[in-house]
Amino acid sequence: MKRVTIFAIVMILGLSSFGFGQKEFINVNGKKIEIFTAGLENNQNEKPVIVFENGMASKYGNWETIITEVSKTSTIFSYNRPRIGESENDSIPPTTKHIVENLRKMLLEKGLKPPYLLVSHSFGGAYIRSFASYYPDEIAGLIFVDPIDFTKKKGDGDLPYLEIGLTQHQIDSMFAKPYDDFKKRLYAEMPNFYVEEVKISSKLNATEFKECDSIPLPDVPVHFIMAGGYSEAGDDRGETIFDKEKLFRINSNLKMKRWLELLYPLKYGKFFYCSNSGHFVMKDEPATVISSIRLALIDYDRIQKEKTIKK
Repeated sequence: MKRVTIFAIVMILGLSSFGFGQKEFINVNGKKIEIFTAGLENNQNEKPVIVFENGMASKYGNWETIITEVSKTSTIFSYNRPRIGESENDSIPPTTKHIVENLRKMLLEKGLKPPYLLVSHSFGGAYIRSFASYYPDEIAGLIFVDPIDFTKKKGDGDLPYLEIGLTQHQIDSMFAKPYDDFKKRLYAEMPNFYVEEVKISSKLNATEFKECDSIPLPDVPVHFIMAGGYSEAGDDRGETIFDKEKLFRINSNLKMKRWLELLYPLKYGKFFYCSNSGHFVMKDEPATVISSIRLALIDYDRIQKEKTIKK
């Protein structure tokens, strides 16, 4: 009997709720993973495939407006990680290595070969940054939409509070026990798919994101899109002894500085600041994300032409 591959397409459902494209399930180690592809007619050798990585515990539907437009000229691949949406629980912690390997194998199973332009939101930024470390030669570009701050090092989390005027003692008192209590409640009350990713996020923070940035960013188009809109409704810290919006601005400035430092060595790095957008930039300002993707593709073509000329 022939050995059956652990990666096999098990079901095709046809058009998705988007009204276009194709929703399917891929069998990964005996568990169904929900994927969505569109623009497959645009798939060409050496042409970047646009791959979307969702935020923490989020579904690919958040990208609908962007996918609708971008798939007119490019092939796109999106999916829901295990435990999320209709993807089954594979009972494996969602470490960056595990998620990257799953994603890469699914892409190849679908016949979608590199190069890949990876587009992420929030916590998904840790995954695509890791992909670029594990497989730098397969990357056409990286777009980080209001990402988790994978540039944060030990002590950086205190900097906004120190700058706003709190003492180290006040900071320590404010976060030690309350944070432990918060985690206990979170783990007890929140669904498994959310808790598992929170645990991985905590481990990445504790190790200064070493899993993510084991090598420097490849010299490809790299974009950061930062949300600048502050919302009191989205801040659940209650009454504080400091101005919460001011703290938000200070923290944004510190992140911006670190992210820009990553772009300085790159020939085609870009930074977008969306002053009125909330964290879900792809919903608040989809045109910005679409423009970012198009610019990254243009710059990738320039890089290929430059390589050809040098030969």
